[in-house]
Amino acid sequence: MLRNRRIFLAVTLIDALGSGLWVPFALLFLVHGQGMGLLDAGTSLSTGALLALVTGPMAGVAMDRFGPRALLIAGNLVRLGAFCAYPLVHTSWPVIAVSVVAGFGDRLFWTCNAPMVARLTSGTETDRMLATQTVGRFAGAGVGAAAMAVLPAITSQAAFHALAYANAASFAVAAGLIALLPALSRESADQGAELSRESSAGSWRAVLANRPFTGFCVTHTAFTLASASKFAVLPIVVRDLLHGPQWIAGTAITLGTVVVVTAQRPIVSLLAGRSRTAGLLGAAGLFAVSFALLIPLEIVPLPVAAALIMVTSLGFSVAEAMFGPTGTAAAAAAAPAGAEGRASSIFQLSWGLPVALAPGLLAALLSVGNALTWTVLALTSTAAVPALLALRKKLPEALREPSPAVAG
Repeated sequence: MLRNRRIFLAVTLIDALGSGLWVPFALLFLVHGQGMGLLDAGTSLSTGALLALVTGPMAGVAMDRFGPRALLIAGNLVRLGAFCAYPLVHTSWPVIAVSVVAGFGDRLFWTCNAPMVARLTSGTETDRMLATQTVGRFAGAGVGAAAMAVLPAITSQAAFHALAYANAASFAVAAGLIALLPALSRESADQGAELSRESSAGSWRAVLANRPFTGFCVTHTAFTLASASKFAVLPIVVRDLLHGPQWIAGTAITLGTVVVVTAQRPIVSLLAGRSRTAGLLGAAGLFAVSFALLIPLEIVPLPVAAALIMVTSLGFSVAEAMFGPTGTAAAAAAAPAGAEGRASSIFQLSWGLPVALAPGLLAALLSVGNALTWTVLALTSTAAVPALLALRKKLPEALREPSPAVAG
């Protein structure tokens, strides 16, 4: 079992590094590698990402039918094909099509991720493995951000194409590693047959009628909106509202990434023995306070504003480390039996929708004013507190499960 966990963890870290490198390079690739206009490239990528969200329920049904291992392999092979196709597209509609295919692969992978972790682990081991995955995602994003700062000036079209093909190769390696895992990681053959019968009985009704689970997914959107928003408009705020140097935003984002990567496992250890509810409540409070500290940015001197931005970057990062693995583990534990794939696809929407909608929402709020932007985000984070307290009684096993005693 330990070997299987290490193989799957290696797969997720490969995914994190590849995705982390690609996200900041996607626009550069299309503009400088494929000759597209900036607005056309950005609109095409966003449109493809939104359309790909529609495939989430399909991924959930497929996982309940075929199991997480087969769908994880399929998700990596789909993305292998998409990244081999990226160097071949130069106009909007082909880019949208390839982006949808890549997004479908992402939906397959992340819909099956938590169920696969649940099959490879038990109890608090689930939280520990998800915490390590969170470190990998942020490390990948950090590597991508750092590379973006130095590589574009010295790369050519061939180099951009090489990056796409290298990403494709990483998904091929990941698919090969997953193929080494057994079809059922924890269950015996008899238990596997029972799971198959439960899966056949599982339905969308079983998931959508489970009000505590759907309520948790809705509540979780407050955390993912905070996560997607925390740094999204910070460069614009610093430049256009504060008229300050861009190193302020850049330093804050870098500091936040470093904190998550280095503090994730110690934070998980500090939560040892406490319930998942406690970790989520702490994250909601930290997000709310951090957003509230940014409300007066326009009315304080620039040095004070810079200090507030650095402090809130720390707060955001600690909150991120607290809610990421905890929320995912709680959702996996609360999923209705026999419909884990469908449940995971619904939970993934609580990640995908805020990420897709955040740019437009934040732009609209910021067009009204800085204070309104951070006030709305502080209030949405605060709203998660009473919701979690109510859900704790309805999801006792999922939300009272102690956090891991040792980070591993």
